[in-house]
Amino acid sequence: MAPPNKKNIQGDIWPRLSKKHELFVFFRITNPVEFKKQLAVLVPSLTTASHAERFRKDIYKMKAEGTLKHIVFFSAINVAFSAKGLEKLGAEPFTDDVFNNGQWEDLTYPLEGDDKTKHNGLDDQHDWFHQFTPRNGYLDGVFTITGDTEKTLVDTVRSVKKAFGVGLEKSDVKSTEDGPTIDTPSAQFVFQQQGHVLDDDREHFGWVDGISQPIVIGLDTDEKVEEAKKGLKPIQAGTILVGGEGDQSNHPAWAKEGSFMVFRTYEQRTPEFVAWCAKNTKRLQTEGKTEKAMQELRKFSSRIVGRWPNGAPLEIHPNEDPTPMRHPDPVKNKELLFAEWEKDGKDPHAEYKKLEADNHTDAFTYNPEDQTKCPYAAHIRKCGPRDDFPNYERHLMMRRGIPYGPVTETNEKGGGVSQHDRGLLFVSYQSNITNGFRFVQKEWANKADKPVDFSDKLGGKAPQGIDAVIGQMPPYYRAENDVTKYDSPAPNANFPDVQKPVPTPSKYWIPIERWVIPRGGEYFFAPSISGIKETLCK
Repeated sequence: MAPPNKKNIQGDIWPRLSKKHELFVFFRITNPVEFKKQLAVLVPSLTTASHAERFRKDIYKMKAEGTLKHIVFFSAINVAFSAKGLEKLGAEPFTDDVFNNGQWEDLTYPLEGDDKTKHNGLDDQHDWFHQFTPRNGYLDGVFTITGDTEKTLVDTVRSVKKAFGVGLEKSDVKSTEDGPTIDTPSAQFVFQQQGHVLDDDREHFGWVDGISQPIVIGLDTDEKVEEAKKGLKPIQAGTILVGGEGDQSNHPAWAKEGSFMVFRTYEQRTPEFVAWCAKNTKRLQTEGKTEKAMQELRKFSSRIVGRWPNGAPLEIHPNEDPTPMRHPDPVKNKELLFAEWEKDGKDPHAEYKKLEADNHTDAFTYNPEDQTKCPYAAHIRKCGPRDDFPNYERHLMMRRGIPYGPVTETNEKGGGVSQHDRGLLFVSYQSNITNGFRFVQKEWANKADKPVDFSDKLGGKAPQGIDAVIGQMPPYYRAENDVTKYDSPAPNANFPDVQKPVPTPSKYWIPIERWVIPRGGEYFFAPSISGIKETLCK
């Protein structure tokens, strides 16, 4: 089979859109006939994989040569449609009921009196932003817009709105012999959500995000494919692209080289997460914020994630973060390291690049017989089990999330209660939602004995537990007066005591809390350029 056509694939699927700021603009199609015409005009402005790859290569080259001396201005646009939107455009439908029925039906939990067949998940309906709920009307699609500044986003959104007649002034409507070029808007822009990249690509809990992205055979270089075999296995193109090598689904021909896009808003309760980690760090409770206590806090919280905050995997660095610690705040720590290297006559950028390569390595896998390095219940092991789970690579997806909301300052962290809305605008791409996002969330993260039941490695008492970061319990487990707490008894997860060498087996279970709250989303399909031109615009 021929490799995927990079000029035909939307760029956020692969290699991803460059971004400092990102806007998701959700819309409804109000005039399908006009929308088709206006979409055809917009198609040349969509950023393809070829465009995105070339731009990224140019940036990396300038960084390597030291010629990147100023801000690079850029913007990018991609588009995806829900099943409702594709129906309005007259596209041959998918036979995938999960996609066709939408995320509300797939991921929410039934209220009393609800038809249980229409609610197949564990999200509390009360937690969803109303814009994502059917009561507010269904969404037909989303524009993904990225740029170097917020102003770039504003300017780009304005141009997209203008293309579809949204918010036009009378002066914008030009008359011809056949009448005005745009009579009425063809779409309603329902709402939007905006994110921004944090320092060193961190998410709000403080960990570098986006590591361990799958390498795709036929898209990535042969060198990257070979390197990937040392850790997270490279995937066939059909794992993320419909009709690609290895895709076994039976989708319409027009959908080839498109990808299913999962969008989810996850609120992150950072102060509450920090407070819980502190509560479970014994030395911190007995000694206060001594140097050793803070080291134990860092080690304990890193075991929850499976990586140290700068990204180093515990499977390679189980006992000590390879990043020298001069300050608990990662931004200040980086500043101090740069000053230290400069004082020693070293090139700070070169030193940091070497450290970053060590931290971000993906050249590891897990020993299913052992959790003395990375706990079985760690987030990255639950959601990316590697050799713990045979053929795990068929469940991999491309993750494209971005944080939203303000960084948590020290005072807010110390208070233990969130004062601002913040979190992650989660995006993933896969050729099959059931094999990708849905499998990871429902089968691995949400089940205490998955991806593999390790009860026998833990003394036979219980399995390792749900994913402490994104794992879910039914809403009736929640404490009535605190969204972050569970009623007693809370679900437990197995995390070895940091004050002792990890025993075999570990019989140390800890009650977990709820720091990541799903606020809703939708399932979309990001078509290929040819699919848009030859089907959706006709």
